[in-house]
Amino acid sequence: MKTLITWFGFREDFTSESQSSLNILPSGFTGSIHKDIYDNYQFDRHLILFTQDNSGQITKELTKRKYILKEFFSDQYPKREIEFIETGIDKNDLQNFQVIESKLRALLLGFDASDELHIIAGTGPTAVGMAWCTLNLSLKERFKLYVLERAEYTANGDRAALKQIEPFINQLLDDTLRETRFSLNLPADIYCDDIVNEEYKKAETYAKSAEMNVLILGETGCGKDKLAVHIIKNSPLADKPYKAINCASLQDEVLYSELFGHVAGAFTDAKNDRKGLFEECNGGTLFLDEIGDITPFMQQSLLRAIENKEIKKLGSNEVKKNINVRIIAATNNNLYEKCKAEKFRWDLYYRLCNPEIILTPYRFRTIKERKLVMDHYLKLLEKKWGRKIQFTKEAAQIIDKYSFPGNFREIYNSLNSLFPLQLEKVRAEDLPARFKMTENEIDESYESVLKNHCIRIYRKYKYDLAATKKALGYGNSTQLKNKLKEWNVYIESSN
Repeated sequence: MKTLITWFGFREDFTSESQSSLNILPSGFTGSIHKDIYDNYQFDRHLILFTQDNSGQITKELTKRKYILKEFFSDQYPKREIEFIETGIDKNDLQNFQVIESKLRALLLGFDASDELHIIAGTGPTAVGMAWCTLNLSLKERFKLYVLERAEYTANGDRAALKQIEPFINQLLDDTLRETRFSLNLPADIYCDDIVNEEYKKAETYAKSAEMNVLILGETGCGKDKLAVHIIKNSPLADKPYKAINCASLQDEVLYSELFGHVAGAFTDAKNDRKGLFEECNGGTLFLDEIGDITPFMQQSLLRAIENKEIKKLGSNEVKKNINVRIIAATNNNLYEKCKAEKFRWDLYYRLCNPEIILTPYRFRTIKERKLVMDHYLKLLEKKWGRKIQFTKEAAQIIDKYSFPGNFREIYNSLNSLFPLQLEKVRAEDLPARFKMTENEIDESYESVLKNHCIRIYRKYKYDLAATKKALGYGNSTQLKNKLKEWNVYIESSN
């Protein structure tokens, strides 16, 4: 479908007469498009984007102008398909480039891949035009961008025309932009290797699409909370309200009250009305840690809040609408398996997992990669304590073999506990008892060895299924794909 997209000309499409006699301006922005351009380009439909006013101050005027424009099209061009699209951009954010770019990016990515998109810039604030240009650079070949040349400025002087804007491509500039966009400025306490780099780069890409909820999956100690904070800091909503809550072990009444608020008298200690986190974070972001532990009742309540953008306080029948919160959720549970076991709602899972980021456990790293992890945390702790630490050969070998099921958190805390001992060298007997696994305790099953090996190769080939299949000698990609799914390994989409 050949689709034309423009921004609503709040002033450009209407005469400057008094509001009581508001009329369409035929030579205005939208009028010129339909008079001189629409048929020549053989567009199938025209989508007109507009902002919203959450304060309600100009909603009536905007509705009136949209109605007049629709009536004009219905009368002059009855067979043309025109639709007004709500962008979700508030009028107070019309100078906030990051918010505008994020909303427009989400809109563009929502179209079918077969849609042929043509966008005309020129109306709306400068930040909107800037957003179209940057999106034209980053979403290569996704749409064509034009400016409208009015009839009085064209060569023949009687018909409006389109002038295409070609993205300015310069190798040095492109490399500089990529370096700026993908250079990760991570806190020193976050270990960063090629694996973590890929995870954080993916997170930064998702962060910029503020319409998307994000689900972070990973074992305990993998840094799900740190990744969530990184997404917040790199989001267009970074300056908006942000709250976090750990959902684990909270009773339904308490969790419900925390998320959606309560009224006085809702329960024994509820002496006053209280806002919940959803209301406090309206327009911003809420981080729900350990989302996999919530009960079916809370799953239903959360689904309603996300899906309908409305909440109801505990003890109240009043429904508060237009509660727009971006959700970043995290869990160490296998939510997909919980859904299959009917312990977690599929509909809630699908609203949380687009997209999904899976953090790689420590034990899936090679021996060389593990050593780099240890060196990183030792340097951090040596700086903290003001002295170095050494290990006997036996102690070092035990550490190398230990899988650290608590991942990076366990590594940091375990090494940190050794510094107060002030030993010249840490011996095997100085290490925590759990480090000293016997041979019988080590999982040497074929399935475990196969799983770890396949995952390492899959990661080595940057999650390319075809390349991994070839390296491992699998007969076909489906066979390998099914095995990875069985192990709950993330499979990169082929789209």
